Amino acid sequence: MNIFPIKQPTLALSIEEETLRLVEVKKSWRTTTLQQVKNVPLPVGVIRLSSAKPNIDNMETFVEQLRILTEPLKKPVSIAISLPDLCARTSVFDFSTFPTKKSDQIALLNWRFQQDLKLDTSQSRLAYGVYIPTSLANGSKHENPENVWVLGTAIRNEVVEQYEHACLDVNLMPVSVSISGLDIFDLYQRTIQDILKVEDRRRPKSSSGAMFLFISHWGFTFFSFNDGCPRFVRTKAIAIRPDSSFAYEDSLLSGSEIQETIFTNVGESTEQELESQETHNRNCSPNPYPSYTAMKVEKEILATLQYLLETFSQNDTTSSPENLFVVSDLEHGHMLLPKSEHIQQTAKLSGLRNAHIQVTQLSANTHFKNRKTRFVQESNIWSALSGYASLRVA
Repeated sequence: MNIFPIKQPTLALSIEEETLRLVEVKKSWRTTTLQQVKNVPLPVGVIRLSSAKPNIDNMETFVEQLRILTEPLKKPVSIAISLPDLCARTSVFDFSTFPTKKSDQIALLNWRFQQDLKLDTSQSRLAYGVYIPTSLANGSKHENPENVWVLGTAIRNEVVEQYEHACLDVNLMPVSVSISGLDIFDLYQRTIQDILKVEDRRRPKSSSGAMFLFISHWGFTFFSFNDGCPRFVRTKAIAIRPDSSFAYEDSLLSGSEIQETIFTNVGESTEQELESQETHNRNCSPNPYPSYTAMKVEKEILATLQYLLETFSQNDTTSSPENLFVVSDLEHGHMLLPKSEHIQQTAKLSGLRNAHIQVTQLSANTHFKNRKTRFVQESNIWSALSGYASLRVA
């Protein structure tokens, strides 16, 4: 008899409004390898992403498609659920002091969600991380009045329980539920730190700040960190769908080849070489997204960047972040990033001291380099990112 039947999952269910995606990995002592990605479509209207109300409008169809997706599996089986960022509310809170008892922490966070966001979280699940500035963590200045920052996420019970009940209906045991943007940021933390170390060796004065942008089918989430702590987060809903008539020519670089080239050269190339590579890629590749979609995404990203930098520029004690890291689970998501000159112009107008943002496009291939490519189509590599990240942090 197996007393502990629930094992650490190697399967993730990634939710989209138009697709259910099953991501399978193989875990060993040191590595997690992507094995396969399977998709089934969802009819329009089955899911409507929201943080305020239940998402699944047609449970019967949802369960039917989920059963088709997982039919070959030997059940029961444990699974991780990865939800889009729009299903939750995420915010950053600063505290002069933060209690050590978990129940007191949750009570305080519930109060701050109510005070800052007018959000009642009494019927929600909370997840949060506590951060102390790196300049204070190993020092003696613990009397700093702003020495604790908390990144908190709240998801309503009625939202998450729908997905859990649907999984149980097809004999799947959800052992974790997470938000894709937060998982992916966690997945790339070490990569970001390695790149920042290289940048610090180049510059006469290092910057303690960084920004992270995750672009997905539902929109984007933008983070800012400074001195090892989250300082700002914004999630923006934008329906991102490629033009159905679009097709790449075989002679053009795919999105993965473009981003892998940029990431591989980060430790070697100069900023001018990176910008030259970006310009070349944009000139060679047509945009697969409708022009109104691309323009809306660019406008919202630049507006978010401007608001953030203007906020930092008003605080003389905190340096503005100068590094922007970008990743997407869309195959051609890099095409939605604003042009470098637009980013630099926004930085200048926002009062950034050196008026320059170093943009680094991160590659999914960094984590999937050991994959068995014969089992996974290139177009599925990108879409697997959210599910893969949820399994790495489950």
